[in-house]
Amino acid sequence: MLKAILLFGVLSLLGSCGGATTTESGSTDSEQDTPDYAPAAASFTYFDGTEGSLADFLGAPLVVNFWASYCTPCITEMPDLEKVYQEFKSHVAFLGLNFYDNLEDALALVELTGVTYPLGRVNDGVILLEFGGISLPTTALVKPDGSVAVRRGTRIQAKELRELISEHFAINS
Repeated sequence: MLKAILLFGVLSLLGSCGGATTTESGSTDSEQDTPDYAPAAASFTYFDGTEGSLADFLGAPLVVNFWASYCTPCITEMPDLEKVYQEFKSHVAFLGLNFYDNLEDALALVELTGVTYPLGRVNDGVILLEFGGISLPTTALVKPDGSVAVRRGTRIQAKELRELISEHFAINS
């Protein structure tokens, strides 16, 4: 619980929506190309109540998006994520992880945006930090071996996501 409170404080101070990540060189950028590994043991709860783990996605390219109904850039990017999901779903797994949100608000946003890719909830900020995220939205492309190919700490648009999938996964729609 203390970790969650501290994380919430840090996110609040950093302006939890629409921030950027910091590269290893110390420069602030919206894209990070440092290879590290996604927390395969991280668990979450799907919106239908079943339990899931990032380990379930090992062996397939994966797009992970952290979002919340209270985050305007998250709301704006969800239709773009859905478009790209529809184009790539036979080759790339998608997972939206709702972050510290009221379930009813999250479900209302999903209905409003028409998102159909798998969605889960996390109420532990550690997973976001393990992905190198410090703000919402955060999107990461995870290679089949579990290494993080790229992470974005800002809103992502369909064109950018397509380009990143093509570049890092060598897959075209």
